[in-house]
Amino acid sequence: MDFMRIIAEQKEERDSLPLDSYCRRSQMCELDVFSPLAQVVIGMRRSGKTVLCHQALHEAGVPYAYINFDDESLANLESSQFNELLQAAYVVYGDVKHIFLDEIQNPEGWELFVNRLLRQGMHVVLTGSNSNLLSQELGTHLTGRYKEIELLPFSFREYLDFSHITTQPATTRGTARLLEAYQNYAMVGGLPESHLVRDRRNYIKTLYNAILFKDVTRRYNVRYPKVLSQLSSILLDNFCREVNYSDIANALSLKGIHTLQNYASYLERAYLIKLLAKFSYKPLRRQQHEKAYAMDMGMVSAFTGITVNGENAGWRMENIVFLKLYSEREKNDYELFYWKNGCEIDFVLVRKQVVLKLVQVTYDISAPKTRQRETKALLYAAKRLSCDNLLLVTLSERTTIEEDGKSIQVLPITEFLLEAQE
Repeated sequence: MDFMRIIAEQKEERDSLPLDSYCRRSQMCELDVFSPLAQVVIGMRRSGKTVLCHQALHEAGVPYAYINFDDESLANLESSQFNELLQAAYVVYGDVKHIFLDEIQNPEGWELFVNRLLRQGMHVVLTGSNSNLLSQELGTHLTGRYKEIELLPFSFREYLDFSHITTQPATTRGTARLLEAYQNYAMVGGLPESHLVRDRRNYIKTLYNAILFKDVTRRYNVRYPKVLSQLSSILLDNFCREVNYSDIANALSLKGIHTLQNYASYLERAYLIKLLAKFSYKPLRRQQHEKAYAMDMGMVSAFTGITVNGENAGWRMENIVFLKLYSEREKNDYELFYWKNGCEIDFVLVRKQVVLKLVQVTYDISAPKTRQRETKALLYAAKRLSCDNLLLVTLSERTTIEEDGKSIQVLPITEFLLEAQE
């Protein structure tokens, strides 16, 4: 294998990136390229991990080697060839102390190679498209020697920055423009390249297939890839709803649910979906009922084709609220659940068994019946869960509802997405 040619071609690709023109991501401040710990950026394919790492290394002003393991030329790389590959990188880049290994999870034995680089004093930056990268391989071989940075597709704020749209709706026109931007974001999602390509649907479907067959089927040696594909389609078609594995098994003529549960966990680790547990004060009961959320709305649009003002507009809004709350859970030290007991609350924020906040999402509460239903649900849950911090997110209404001695803050979706969570 001509490693010198492969590394040189990847260097040309790296050097041609217009890094200064790319959107700056909030995770930049988390990535420390001078740390003795491996910096591990994980997230969905094409969410911007590679650009983020290149930007961080470029801003630090350090020379660094770059190896992209998602290159088809390295598809059959064996662990015994790592030394030869590293030697080629030193020839192309010189005696560097920083190295960026992109999509590192592809070759077998990579974790031992990374461990050796760290022992030699190298500063190592890694990316991977599978959260299992951390929970097993890194956890086993690099215990305490890595830092995890999770990168999701663009948040709404990042999408506005990317699109050069101001976040200050000081006028009626500004508010309308923000709402228009939200509606586009709710359909297209936050994958950076999806906003630049002409054939967006084909781009998303190609990416979707790569996630299914590279990051899941191949990595986990999936025995029934057709079942995996069917399950993935069902979960994306029914985003924001509870997963009933028994019903799915019946629909797919399967005898049991164990395979489906395993496959759903694989899809979650590959960042195609996320499963949200039902809140209970008894932790063992939390995983018995889960709701599935899409990690990018562009994935949903590529398969449903329903417009943002169509029948699933409310679910799209709920999914986008989930993505914001999910992305901020570690920074703000809370766990995220939904709750269902006589009524359903979309999101429950919990810290050490204490409910911090209840969040309900409703597209439109102009109808008295809808307003009463959502208000009643929040008040009922507030009493059962001992929580006074109540929020109702809608498309455009902003007000405060005072009832039964409690206050419910009502926020438009754009304001909610742009505010900093506490």
